[in-house]
Amino acid sequence: MKKEKNMSLLALTIPIFFELLLVTIVGNIDTIMLGKYSDQAVGAVGGISQVLLMQNVIFSFICLGTTILTSQYLGAKKNNKIQDVIGVSLVMNLIIAILLGGAYVLGTNFILKGINLPPQLADIGMNYFKLVGGLCVFQALTLTSGAAMKAHGNTKEVLYINLGVNLLNIVGNGMFIFGWFGAPVLGVTGVGISTVVSRSIGCIIAFKVMCRCCNFSLDIGRLKRFPVKILKNIMTIGIPTAGEHLCWSVAQMIILSFVNTMGAETITARTYLTLVASFVMTFSIAMGHGTAIQVGRLVGAGRKEEVYKKCLRSTAISFGAATIVSALVIVFKGQILGIFTTDPKILSIAYKVFIWFLFVETGRTFNIVIISSLHAAGDIKFPAVMAMTCMMGIAVPLAWILGIKMQYGLIGIWIANGVDEWIRGFAMLLRWRSKKWMAKGFV
Repeated sequence: MKKEKNMSLLALTIPIFFELLLVTIVGNIDTIMLGKYSDQAVGAVGGISQVLLMQNVIFSFICLGTTILTSQYLGAKKNNKIQDVIGVSLVMNLIIAILLGGAYVLGTNFILKGINLPPQLADIGMNYFKLVGGLCVFQALTLTSGAAMKAHGNTKEVLYINLGVNLLNIVGNGMFIFGWFGAPVLGVTGVGISTVVSRSIGCIIAFKVMCRCCNFSLDIGRLKRFPVKILKNIMTIGIPTAGEHLCWSVAQMIILSFVNTMGAETITARTYLTLVASFVMTFSIAMGHGTAIQVGRLVGAGRKEEVYKKCLRSTAISFGAATIVSALVIVFKGQILGIFTTDPKILSIAYKVFIWFLFVETGRTFNIVIISSLHAAGDIKFPAVMAMTCMMGIAVPLAWILGIKMQYGLIGIWIANGVDEWIRGFAMLLRWRSKKWMAKGFV
C-alpha cells in the first residue's frame, strides 16, 4: 500500500485483464500453430490440457491463501507477517510440485486411459504430457511469486513477466512446429519443450522481481522456525478452496471423458470452443481478482460495509461485459472459428454450440466475482460445499443425460455447465447479501 492508486479497482484490474488476455491469446496462438500442423495435434493437446489444469488448481489453493493473507495483513498494517506468508507458500508449492510432477511422469498411461483419450491422440501427446506435467515446479513457483506481487498491487510487473515469457513460448513453438531458425520439427513434443523452457526462464525472473517488489528475502532461519499458524491459516483457506477447484477439474475431466466417446472431430471442436470461451470470461476473472485484492485489504482494515457494495458493483459490471462479448462471439462465430480450422465436420459441430455461450458465460460471472470476494473476506467453506454439491450433483449427471443419453452432444454438455453455473451463481449472490461473511476473517 505504498501508493493510494494501488487501491483503485481500475489500477488493479487492467493489468490483470491484459495478463489473462495475453495468456488466452497465446493459448489460441498455440492452437492456431498446432492447427496448421495437424487437427489431431490440437485434439491431443486439448484433451491433455484438461488434466494439466489440475496442477494449476492444486497450486492455486496455496496462491489464494498467499493473496488473501497478504492482503489482509497489508490492510491491518502487520507487515512482519507478510514475509512468513510468502516463505511458507513457496516451500509448500515447491513440495507439491515435486510430488505432482513425479505422479504425472509415472502415471502417464494410466491417466490418459482414464480420460478415454483415443489411442492415436494419446500417442501424439504423451511426451508433451510428461514434459509439461513432470516439470510443473516452474509453474508452481511462478504462480506463487505472482500471487504475492498481486497482493501488493504490483499487477503490472506480473503482466510484463508474462508478456516476455509468452512471446518466448511463441518463438519456441514456431521453431519446433515449423522449423524456424533451422530447428527440428518436433510437433506436439516440441511445443512441450518450448513451454517448459519459457516457464523455467519466467520462474527465475518472477522470483527475483517478487523479492524486490515485496521486499522479500529467503531467510532459512525464519523457515527453520516454521510459522505453524501461518501454515494453518493457508490450509484453512486452501483445503476447502482446493476441494472446490479440484471438484471442478474432476467434474470437467469426467465430462471430457463423455466428450472423448463422441469422436475426434467433437474432441477438437470442444478444444476450439473452450478457447473461445476463455476469451469471454477473461474480463470477469480480472474483475474477480482485482475485487478480491481490494476486499482482502478492506476486510483487514475493518471496512466491511464498503466491501459489500464493492462486490455487487463489480458483479454488475462483469455481467454486462459478459453479455456484450458473448453476443459478439455468437454474431461473428464464422470468422472466429475460421481462424482455427476449415474442417467442415468440426465447424458443423462447433457452430451449433455458440448460441449457448450467452447462457453459460453470464451465469459464470456471479461465481467468478462473488466467490473471489467471499474467499478474500474469509468465507471459504460455503463456496466449496456448493461447488461439490452442484458440480457432481448437477453438471456431471446432466451432461451424461443430455450429451450421451439424449445424444445432444456438445450442446448437451454446454447446457449442463450453464445450469450448474446459474444455480451456484444464484446461491453465491444470496450468500453475499446475507452478510454472513462479515463474521469471517484471519486478522
